[in-house]
Amino acid sequence: MIALSVAGFDNSGGAGILADLRTFKHFGVYGVAVITALAVQSTQRVYEVFPIPPDTVKKQLEVLFEDMPIKGVKVGMLANLKVAEVVYEVLKEKSLEFIVLDPVMRSKSGKELLSKEGVEFLKREFIKVVDLITPNVPEAEVLCEKKIISLKEVKSCAEKLHSLGAKNVLIKGGHLEGDFATDLLYDGKDFYEFKTPKLKSKTPRGTGCVFSSAILANYLKYKNLIKAVEISKEFITKAIKESKKIGKGYEIMDF
Repeated sequence: MIALSVAGFDNSGGAGILADLRTFKHFGVYGVAVITALAVQSTQRVYEVFPIPPDTVKKQLEVLFEDMPIKGVKVGMLANLKVAEVVYEVLKEKSLEFIVLDPVMRSKSGKELLSKEGVEFLKREFIKVVDLITPNVPEAEVLCEKKIISLKEVKSCAEKLHSLGAKNVLIKGGHLEGDFATDLLYDGKDFYEFKTPKLKSKTPRGTGCVFSSAILANYLKYKNLIKAVEISKEFITKAIKESKKIGKGYEIMDF
């Protein structure tokens, strides 16, 4: 079984392509990759971002799809509008079991990872080709253009994102106040809550990358989104808890 990660390359290995491929392998799925940008970073912060030329991104996609029976795609960092457009145009023509979009917009250290034009395109068009979108609360606030401070507002935003075209919406609630990290899944009809105690002593990077990749891998294995999210929530909680201080900055999830 083959899954594709379309994302940025983090040379410290904490997030992006390297974290996605590690996650796929952990769940017994073979991972291939299309790099959208080179993020020059350490465990401390992102220093610079170099987007890959759109034509090169397109070529990466074409040669993989021509060669392999890719079942699902996880889309992470898209960097800018041109790259987002290329990825969208290719994916909308493919017959895939599942597409997960993790709308990466900003690094933990505050570096912009998707241009404003890219965000607007994501809301207007890209969201329509995905089976699941997985924003955290700050990303959901940008997408829904409103402040989110409670579960009620999370639900309202999830409904809006569904109305924009996403088949399923999972808003990760780790940024909300309280002792629990409550993620909310909306399938257009029902809401499902996934709750675990917050691990406030650990703040590794790449949690969104790993969580969304785990969901894709487990959906491809079990064909059940609720089960995929449950397994992935348990996995990411354990990965955060066991994350290690490898460098001078944020912890790395090494599994």
